[in-house]
Amino acid sequence: MTRSAVIIAFSAACASGSPAWGQAPVCSGERSPLDTSVGNTPMMTLTLDGRSGEFLLDTGATYSAVDSKSFGMPAGASASLSGFSLPIATGGRFVAEDMGGYRAPAGGQRGRIGTDVLSLGVTEFHYETRPAFAVVGTATCDPATLRNAGFVEIGRYGDGANPGQGRPEPGSPRVPVIGLRIGLVAFPAQVDTGFDDERAPRVVQANGALIAKLRAAGVAMHPAKGPPTLGCGGRGISEYWQIDTASLTVRTLGGEPIGAYPPPVLQVKTDLACGGIARFDQPFGQLGASWLLRWGASVFDGPGERVWIRR
Repeated sequence: MTRSAVIIAFSAACASGSPAWGQAPVCSGERSPLDTSVGNTPMMTLTLDGRSGEFLLDTGATYSAVDSKSFGMPAGASASLSGFSLPIATGGRFVAEDMGGYRAPAGGQRGRIGTDVLSLGVTEFHYETRPAFAVVGTATCDPATLRNAGFVEIGRYGDGANPGQGRPEPGSPRVPVIGLRIGLVAFPAQVDTGFDDERAPRVVQANGALIAKLRAAGVAMHPAKGPPTLGCGGRGISEYWQIDTASLTVRTLGGEPIGAYPPPVLQVKTDLACGGIARFDQPFGQLGASWLLRWGASVFDGPGERVWIRR
């Protein structure tokens, strides 16, 4: 198809009121609307233990949690809860946290679903339409079907001890890891859909090892300003660096560049209390929820241990 033909075809689809091709679910599962009003983070209305409210689908969290006040539990306690309306789990163990200070939709945040639960199934995000929606199911998504729908594989699941290196051990925390490149420096990056990066656009979080690798490779950067962040160790001022000219590239597992973005701003992760990439010895990055919007459609396949985005 020529460019003009593509534009004409797309315009005709919009004029007729028919749904755009990119909005059609690819994987099997239950379709649910998402509230993305808080920095594009995916919030879904769910019921757990007889209580309903907004739960964050958080691929950057290795355990699931509930709001201590809403569930009548002291902060720090954990309990096995059932009656879960999420299609991939009827219940599980949840840690109680005080979520009263979190940015959340009206009514507050009732809980957070981490990779201990999300990795049991497939979550297909669609941000190319409003309202955004997700399709959540238990069956792995057929790779051939995804490729025919225009998706390309960009990542796999890693574990806390050995992130992004091969198949995680059963029962280990599984976090989706994709491949990025700044200039000629390639590195892995976690995808954290719970990271509200709305106040820091174009930010890529980086650990100290990645900053050192970029500098050693001669990637020019200068200090930049950014908002303070609320980490596990409390609120603090983060260190920000603006890359001067090198673009940011998303790569397939084979190293093929499939999407280039302007020079990013790097936010240095130093909060050791949160764990994650700040503790890694190897260079590592992390992306926030705004990338779900940039990609439009993405698939996080827990059973297949694959991450896909539409090319």
